[in-house]
Amino acid sequence: MAEPPPSLQIGSFKVAFLTDGLWRNDGGCMFGVVPRELWKREHPPDELNRVRLNLTCPLILRGREAIVVDTGIGNRLDSTERKIFSHGDGWLSDHLRALGLELGDITGVIVSHLHFDHCGGLVRRKESGQLEAAFPRARIFLQKGELEIAENPRNERLRAAYRHAEEIIATNRHRLEPIEGPLEIIPGLYATPTGGHTRDHQVARVVDGASSFVHLADIVPTRSHLRGPWNQAYDLDALTTMEQKSRYLSQAVSDRTWVSFAHDDAVFAARVNNDRGKLVLGEKVAVPEHLRGVS
Repeated sequence: MAEPPPSLQIGSFKVAFLTDGLWRNDGGCMFGVVPRELWKREHPPDELNRVRLNLTCPLILRGREAIVVDTGIGNRLDSTERKIFSHGDGWLSDHLRALGLELGDITGVIVSHLHFDHCGGLVRRKESGQLEAAFPRARIFLQKGELEIAENPRNERLRAAYRHAEEIIATNRHRLEPIEGPLEIIPGLYATPTGGHTRDHQVARVVDGASSFVHLADIVPTRSHLRGPWNQAYDLDALTTMEQKSRYLSQAVSDRTWVSFAHDDAVFAARVNNDRGKLVLGEKVAVPEHLRGVS
């Protein structure tokens, strides 16, 4: 059995840092207009210019509720895609078992957006090749606008971004709960739209007394994206991403909020400090060494 994942106590909530494994993606896509000479210092590329990334899926636990934020890539990729992204069957179910849980124990999923590396794990491909719902008891929360765009992309860029979404949506149709605007999922756990990366991208926040946590998904995907102008080439509205990043990180500094990163291969989560105008990592939840190998 895998070792239990690291976790944080946020008031009465436990946040366990599951991962669906490591993958690789083009560094230029991940860091947009930032010169390669800058981003390669912390994220060294391979011979194909791909950087190593994580698929962090925070699991939020309280009482009988077990709510996961995003689901990684899962096992649905074909052989060509597995080679391109260097990702196999995924680790999410193994890490749940390390906590004494199964996929069927998950009561809810908050989907930040419907790009393949955040929602692919909503389905499992059986040996027969057929897809089944990965979380048969879960309510799946996503923004209504995100679902509408994924189902009816209006241009070639959107069609490429959501090309995989149809089979994921179809397999989970009766579990989807589209929401419009912010929603308190359970007391103290919020889904809040941000826009930026996609028009209806959303983040998950936990607030319990003086303790707080936020998973910013693709608003701040790695520790390097703490820097204001460091954004992904995938962002549909980079200015909105920058505005939301500034807002949430400023609040995190003042409130001592824990921030988790969707794709950082070394740090699951951290507190953020302002060091003479520069945002830096403070107290960290590191990715354990045994999870930093090649997936």
